[in-house]
Amino acid sequence: MRKRLIATLGLLSLSLATIAFLAPRVVAADSVPFRWIEPAYSGQDPSLDYDTIVGYVEGTNWNFTMSWTNYYSYRINVSAIRVYFSWGKNYTYTYSPPISIDNGQTQLFTVYNVTPPVAETSELWRQSYYVYIHHVNSTTAPYSEVPMISPIYVHFGSDFAVLSADHLECLKMWAKLYGKISTDSVMLTQSTQYVSASSITAVQVLMEKAAMEFDLGLSILEAGVFGQAKTHFDNANSMYTEALNTWDTRGTAMEDAELNSTNAYTAYYNAQADAVKTAANASLVNAYGWLLFGLGWVFLGIGVIIYGMKRPKPPPAPTQ
Repeated sequence: MRKRLIATLGLLSLSLATIAFLAPRVVAADSVPFRWIEPAYSGQDPSLDYDTIVGYVEGTNWNFTMSWTNYYSYRINVSAIRVYFSWGKNYTYTYSPPISIDNGQTQLFTVYNVTPPVAETSELWRQSYYVYIHHVNSTTAPYSEVPMISPIYVHFGSDFAVLSADHLECLKMWAKLYGKISTDSVMLTQSTQYVSASSITAVQVLMEKAAMEFDLGLSILEAGVFGQAKTHFDNANSMYTEALNTWDTRGTAMEDAELNSTNAYTAYYNAQADAVKTAANASLVNAYGWLLFGLGWVFLGIGVIIYGMKRPKPPPAPTQ
């Protein structure tokens, strides 16, 4: 009995050692470097409670890149990368022959496939996805998947979105116009050193109309009716563009008119200044003339006095 117990304990210790040898180091699945490549849209989506999404249009290729480091104590032979999406479908990207990754080695992977139509999945919520690595026992055929090890779970996300063409256009228009058009007509109150939009009635009217169309489109987008929302966003964008063109044309004309008026006033006052200067110069010349005239009379008087003083006196009259 005692020998049987010792043998059992020995087998248990050996089993634990084997499991410890085969078990991978625990690595958080979301710690692997992972990035979607060239999505059609990346950012907030008002139709999804303004959550951030990575969106691809139906019928186009989604693709991502990731790197994975082998923290197992033995070689991993990657035969496939599998992605499971929450709409209930697996997408498998296979490698033939399998890629060998030794312990501590890092391998870069790029995976792609076709985005399903919105008829098969919904564009009204974000989709979750799980990424797995499939490990086989050899790189030469025939090979088989290693049980209890494969598949290896490496990444998870919940920000994927399938987009229709209208959905994408709505997001692009919203991203473009948001902050430029609002119910407060922010642009109308902005003043610059040039002609402000608030001084041109046509611009005010167009901006108010654009704001109304934008708000209506945004409300419909939040409800997930993308075709109708796109129509209102298109109207808002056209009116906004027309407002800018009107501001440019009429504002430039007003600036030119103001500049011409300023130049005319400047020329007038310059002429006035020249006339005053000319009159001042004439007065100065006249003053010099009178000064010289006065000096002439002074010198004449001095000459008369000197002549009178030096003129010979007549002899005295004879006495009788």
